[in-house]
Amino acid sequence: MGKFDEIFDDVVVNAKAAASAVSKKASSMYDTSKHKITAAELRGEINKKLKDLGALTYKTQVHGTDLSDNIKTLVSEITELKDNLYIINNHIASAKNQKKCPECDADVPKNSIFCNICGAKIEEAPAETEAADEAQHVVENVKDATADIVDEAVDAVDDAVNEVSAATEQAADGAAEIVDEAVDSIGGLDAE
Repeated sequence: MGKFDEIFDDVVVNAKAAASAVSKKASSMYDTSKHKITAAELRGEINKKLKDLGALTYKTQVHGTDLSDNIKTLVSEITELKDNLYIINNHIASAKNQKKCPECDADVPKNSIFCNICGAKIEEAPAETEAADEAQHVVENVKDATADIVDEAVDAVDDAVNEVSAATEQAADGAAEIVDEAVDSIGGLDAE
């Protein structure tokens, strides 16, 4: 019966490990699917804004009206959407252990130095560097804040200990006075 229990325990452990691996993979696939949907929505929004930009440009040329402020606003919005799309595409590529070529937007292996489609040199994405720097900055801020909180807590505990110590000394002195008075009273009774 002992050998059977060992085999059964091994099967249970292996089943749990397999279930965990499947769960992680499913979670990763779900996240990638969400990113793909977001990327599709961003592409749709970019196309809509590009169409609006074209219409504004056409009105400017045909009617001679000055719509440069509207055009600047649309260009800014399109640029922001494209930046967001670039970040989302990098997340998708990262999940696939790939990255995007900045020139042709092809998926290339993560450790590539050059794109295997167009030959462009692939450098570390500034967004990834900025995100890593920002994450490091957040971690440092959390560490500093935690250290400050710990220092304040230590100071508060020291203050509380000092107050309790002072109160204890006062209580002990008061008790000693009461005992002395009691002894004096008892001594005065013995003398009578």
